[in-house]
Formats: sequence, C-alpha cells, structure tokens
Amino acid sequence: MEYKRGVYLYTLPEGDMAPSVFDVPRSGREYPLGFHSTAPFNDVHFLVSQYVEEIWARAPQSGSGLLYATFVNNWIDANRGERDIDPALLFEPWPEPLDPTDKSNRLGMGLIHSKARGHALYPDKLSVAEVKHRIEHYWRPYHTRLAELIEERRQKFGIAFHLSCHCMGTIGPVTAHDHGLRRKDFCLSDRDGTTSSREFMEAIAEAMRKRGYSVTFNDPFKGAESIRLHGKPEAGVHSVQIEVIKELFMDEESFQKKPDFDKVQEDLAGVAADIAAYARSQAR
Repeated sequence: MEYKRGVYLYTLPEGDMAPSVFDVPRSGREYPLGFHSTAPFNDVHFLVSQYVEEIWARAPQSGSGLLYATFVNNWIDANRGERDIDPALLFEPWPEPLDPTDKSNRLGMGLIHSKARGHALYPDKLSVAEVKHRIEHYWRPYHTRLAELIEERRQKFGIAFHLSCHCMGTIGPVTAHDHGLRRKDFCLSDRDGTTSSREFMEAIAEAMRKRGYSVTFNDPFKGAESIRLHGKPEAGVHSVQIEVIKELFMDEESFQKKPDFDKVQEDLAGVAADIAAYARSQAR
C-alpha cells in the first residue's frame, strides 16, 4: 500500500496489473484538526459516501488499483472542480475568476461545502488562504496521483479505464428531480457520452445485471469532476462514475453496516474482476 498522510491511501493491484483503476473521492472519514462546524454531526457526516472504499476493497485482487481519498468531503470535495466555489462563502474576493455551479449556489455543495442537510457548516466565512490551503494540500495531491495512475496504465497498455465510485441516497431527496422515488441499485454516468465509450458502460452494466442488480445510465446523476477531469476517450482514457444506493449495504440514518454487507462486497469483487477482464481485452 501507498499512504500519503491525511490525503490518500492507494492499494496496489495484485498479480498482473490490468489497465483499470478505481478511485473513491468522497468516502474519507478523517476530519482534519482545522475542521470546526456548528452543524449537528449526523448532518455533517450524512454527506460522506461511507464504506464505498470497503465495498470495492477487493478490486485490487483482479489487477486494478484502488485510490481512496481519506479526508472528509465536507473539508474539501474531490468530486468538485477547483473553481466551483461560492463567493458568498469567502471573507474576501477570490484572486481569479470562479465558476460556481448549481451545486454551490443552490445546495451549498461545491468544492467547499457550506451546508449540511439545511444547516450552515461554518459560523463565519472562510479566508482565501484557508481555501487555497485545502486545494493545495488535499484536492490537488489527490488528483495528481490519480492522473499519474491513469497515465501509467495508458502508457503501458495504450488504453486506461477509470471508475469513480460513490454511493447515493436510496430515495431521491427534495432537491433532486427524482424526489420521493426509489432509485435503481446502480447509476453509471459518463456525462452523456463524453467521458467513456458506450461499450464500456454496457460492459459494467452487464457485470452488475448478471448478479441481480438494476442499473440506470446518467440518471439521476450525469457524473461530476472526477470523470470530467480525467475522462478523455479520444486519448484512450475511459472514465465512468458508479453510484450505488446506500440501502444495499448500510442504514442511512445510523450509518451501521447491514447484514448483507459482505455479500455486496463479494458481488462487487466479481464486478471488478469482470471490469479488469474487459480492460485487458481492450489493451494493445
């Protein structure tokens, strides 16, 4: 294993490396000493994609690498863009142009989260220096390492396959277009065909369906920064975001693992093995 304290944990592939790498950017549970929030902890922690690094923990057994961001996403969100910052969160103007998205403006869930289930995360605004520190010491080192891992595979095999792994609420929340509806087991996203080939999406879906899971494409999520930043199918890098409903493996309010946790982990080990086999079949 490779560990960068407070930033990431990388589990090397076992045996022959496949041209595939998994990343888990929003499941970290390490709260930096500088993190101070006035919001209730259960609301702060609710947005952590808990246990995702565990349900995919066996991916390296079939030859894929697994990169896991260990810092909590409420500190800085590795699945948001560097310029996705709400200016209202800052004491002073940002020195360069910002590009806040709807996630920042409406939900307070941009690069730096400002809200947690309706509660303000911070009693005061943040300084530019504080936000830059988080970018330079957490967000950037994580994505730099992910880019290196992807490029290592592209150079060796002529192609690379990147899976960004997340979990989602089982029922669409009030802020979503699928409010009140039960979601399918998995959502596969490629930003409407811009970060991956359709063939790769179908290969992942087939691996899930044959194990009894339901799958949607780009609904309710299109895919965010991790695949936008790294997915370049025209250059041989195919990136797909994978969302799994929490109901399959954890209680959404108590954060406790469900009795079927081990079965889900075993099933996803099989899915990861099928992905690695597909990736090898596409190598030059």
